[in-house]
Amino acid sequence: MEISSPHPVFKSGDCRTISHQRKSWGLVHADLVQRTGLDKEETDITSARHLILLNLKGNSERGEYFLDAKPAAFVPRKPGAILFIPAGCNWRGWEVGDSTAAYLSISVDRAFVTELFDQSLSSAPPPLSPDLGCEDSVMMNAARGIGAEVPERYPLSALLVESYAATIFAQLARRQRYAPPVRKGGLASAKLSRVLQRIDDELATDLSLGELASLAGLSVPHFCRAFRQTLGSPPHTFIIRRRVEKAKEYLRHTSMPVTDIALASGFSSSSHFSNAFRREVGTTPLGYRGSWQYKTGE
Repeated sequence: MEISSPHPVFKSGDCRTISHQRKSWGLVHADLVQRTGLDKEETDITSARHLILLNLKGNSERGEYFLDAKPAAFVPRKPGAILFIPAGCNWRGWEVGDSTAAYLSISVDRAFVTELFDQSLSSAPPPLSPDLGCEDSVMMNAARGIGAEVPERYPLSALLVESYAATIFAQLARRQRYAPPVRKGGLASAKLSRVLQRIDDELATDLSLGELASLAGLSVPHFCRAFRQTLGSPPHTFIIRRRVEKAKEYLRHTSMPVTDIALASGFSSSSHFSNAFRREVGTTPLGYRGSWQYKTGE
């Protein structure tokens, strides 16, 4: 079915709705839904708006999905997981999981996203691909912020919600490896892609500037200047930030000791890792792990 309603209802199945709250702020709409007695849920929609789904309670354990009639891998989801379906994409399938569940559905008009990127970029907005389940603290916290405004009557709620929605789409673009247009004097897009891929592939190794410069076909000084012009930070700072992001994934999804995470993420020691992590994130690795577990109810 084609859905153009500001409040799409896209999950069907035998269940009892415990509560359903909804709210609209201009081009952004949200539904907070809690249901029980769930068995098999079915989905078949083509939304006129972008859809973001935050799993608040209950695990989605198995199922089968299709995107625009093509089979898509099912991704099990637990509380805190995000699912994204871009406007115009047909999402069909079924899933089963816990009998009691809650979710936050956020629908955003295409015009909001177009204007958002038009204000920030000098080229066409990035194409956004479906994501059937990811765990991203930036998007999760922004979505939770929108959910918190549903029962509120605060005069500036719309401003808050729009800022949270902008955060979600900026993070989606970053997760999907969208690189903004290269500034004059920076790295060409093909060279930048090769360099970024090598950084991600070998984060746990001792990456050398010479190796990265060679990939770009430049001298080390020229490469460092071009890299900074393109991404706004020198290579060393960028690599440290990518290592911290990798470490955050280990902290969220594994029980590995901090020392092992430090080495797996490319840091030379646990003290080097802890200092870099605190500078970038504002808390210790153990503090971050504890905060994430608290927010997702683990």
